[in-house]
Amino acid sequence: MKIIESLEELKTYSTSLKNNGETLASIDTYGDFHDGHGSLITKANEVADKTLVTIDHMPHYERYSSEKYSKFLDHYKKTTYVSDLKFCELRGVDAVSHIPDTTWDLNEDFSFVTDTIKTIIPARCHKKTIQEWTHLMKELQPTFDMCGEKDFYQKKVFEKIIEGLGLSIQVIGVPLVRESDGLAASSRNKELSDGERKRATIVYTVLKEISELDSYPTVTKIKEYIKNNVVRSRGAVQYIDVCSENTLQPLDTISEKAVIAVSAVFGNVGIIDNIVINSK
Repeated sequence: MKIIESLEELKTYSTSLKNNGETLASIDTYGDFHDGHGSLITKANEVADKTLVTIDHMPHYERYSSEKYSKFLDHYKKTTYVSDLKFCELRGVDAVSHIPDTTWDLNEDFSFVTDTIKTIIPARCHKKTIQEWTHLMKELQPTFDMCGEKDFYQKKVFEKIIEGLGLSIQVIGVPLVRESDGLAASSRNKELSDGERKRATIVYTVLKEISELDSYPTVTKIKEYIKNNVVRSRGAVQYIDVCSENTLQPLDTISEKAVIAVSAVFGNVGIIDNIVINSK
């Protein structure tokens, strides 16, 4: 398995594959791997000749001071990086890149990216993550980009950006993976206390309950039901969206295929989840 630690190495790797007529599937991650990442790797191996996993830490880079970010990177390298590499190697990944975000040039004109996000759901997308991803796609230009469907909005934004930039990249959505208690697989789950984790399962519980109804109430009633259950479980709701699965336009009634997306906080840990339902 090849280890890549610079943007130049990454570009050279991609170019060599193209020259050899090989396809490449890219998986952009923050590291700290779990079964959800494993499902992305499995699908990537199925569709492409080569699988590349990229590890960046954009949320930490934006949130931390330079000194604190350096300490975070040092801690990651000492405690998690080796196990992440082993995780990838055991699953047949061909290359892993770990390029600290301080090496990314995010000063170019990303006005198009920002405008694209605004046309969908502005409060649901992490701007710096989208910028870094766009920069990566322009430099790497893989055949496929693998995107977990836990973050439903992210896939839609990625597809819109690729279309707008005229890149020949196919975004492949991979269904989210659930842990044994129903929580959507996430690196953040291990930060939950036992009590917080038990309470956090209410998010998927209510989503599943709604999907199994014989007929759907109004969207207002659906949102009220979800919010009340989350609050009773001592969670704080960040957003509850019910929108068209195709256009992401908000819905008043479930009159077409729809996605219900929820973000909530239990303790200090953010939980995101969603479910797609058909009209009845």
